[in-house]
Amino acid sequence: MTLTAATRDRKVTLVRRPARVVLPLLVVGLAAAACGSATAHPSTGGHPSASASKAGHSTSHAGGSQPSSSAPSGSSSGPPATTVAPTGTQTGSSAGGPTLADQSGPPAGGSVPAGFEPASVTFVSTETGFVLGEAGGSASLVRTSDDGASWVSLQGPPAAYVTPFDARQSSAAQVSEVRFADPMDGWAYGPSLFATHDGARTWQQVNLGGTVVSLETMGGVVDAVVSPCGAGATCTGPLRLEQAPVSGGPFETVLVGPSVQNAGVDAQDLSLHAPVGFVLLGFTGSDGSYRPAFYATGNLADPHGWNAFPDPCAVTKGGLASFVAPNTTTLYSLCGGDAAMGSSEKYAVVTTGGRSTLVGDAPYPGDGGTLAATPSGDLVLATASGASWLDRSVTGGASWSTAAFYGDGGFGFYDLGFTTDTQGVVVHGLPIPAEAPNTPSLLMTHDGGASWQVVPIG
Repeated sequence: MTLTAATRDRKVTLVRRPARVVLPLLVVGLAAAACGSATAHPSTGGHPSASASKAGHSTSHAGGSQPSSSAPSGSSSGPPATTVAPTGTQTGSSAGGPTLADQSGPPAGGSVPAGFEPASVTFVSTETGFVLGEAGGSASLVRTSDDGASWVSLQGPPAAYVTPFDARQSSAAQVSEVRFADPMDGWAYGPSLFATHDGARTWQQVNLGGTVVSLETMGGVVDAVVSPCGAGATCTGPLRLEQAPVSGGPFETVLVGPSVQNAGVDAQDLSLHAPVGFVLLGFTGSDGSYRPAFYATGNLADPHGWNAFPDPCAVTKGGLASFVAPNTTTLYSLCGGDAAMGSSEKYAVVTTGGRSTLVGDAPYPGDGGTLAATPSGDLVLATASGASWLDRSVTGGASWSTAAFYGDGGFGFYDLGFTTDTQGVVVHGLPIPAEAPNTPSLLMTHDGGASWQVVPIG
């Protein structure tokens, strides 16, 4: 995670990871290992329900077939969510989403619009996935039900598509990411937030009182990290962790980070795997001595269950850049060090039983980087600077090989994650009209990240 305001180069290397495989066993000793308790706020301003799950936030991107659970109790207030019909007209308000007893399954969908360009991907099973993209300047949504072999168009949220690093304060709604928990419940966000609970037949805009910078769903709940800063701006204030039931209902504030300099930009700082979660709510310190405000919980539905968790990167000379828990016993972290000429020092750290160990150096080329992992613990690292790399390790980070390389000037990878030990997805590049050479594409792997193939959408 970068400590300064977002730039185009920063975002190019900010790749989404699978974050639902977090650790019951790792958190057994959480109280003893924790550096202290986080503030679990009673909600003073919960908001209408929305939900979301990032591509690659689970053992994979898979979000479906999850047991239902309730969000934390507490009061809530704020403007009502607006239910948006397929035409985009407002038809009323609802705090929990539309009631669709007569619509028992996802819509059939239509033809993919001409010129569709992918931007964000989320899979809820090995067969069913969703891609948010841009077509004609608006946010457009497509779905596959056969592992990417064919696609149909769905009703997208009534918002403009904007790249995460181009989001700016605006009266118009803007989104850059999509997450689904199952074929019916999904969310588009960054910086605005929209929710659907009927398979994208209709969408609700949800006001969480800030800019939504990260969102995940798992175990029947959806968590959102909310910045007090306007889209694309920096300010001093705390990041908040908000939570709601996947199926609809008000958001509740479950955790508030330290009041430090933050930004209203897309960030990789949330990892869920029911019943456990990890969240990064900014950094404290100055003059290079930044310390992560890092927290963990052993019960996603317990608003008082979040506690400070030791910095995994304390065993290196780097700072916490990315983290992923691929199974119930292990947390992998990427720690970033000194950077120069489009490259940076990177360290792979493994945490088990609350104890972190430096495994080895990750590849030097590229600024920053993001980890993804298969359920069994094979790692893929995405980085970019003057080019874009996907590097793979089958030794827990001790040794690496290059799985994909693009001499593209640094368009980068987005929403990298795995659904199973073999199946994974990532978006290469983003829709940027001013940069004609950048043609975004969806890539998939079916061999655990050893090779990646372009998947046509149309």
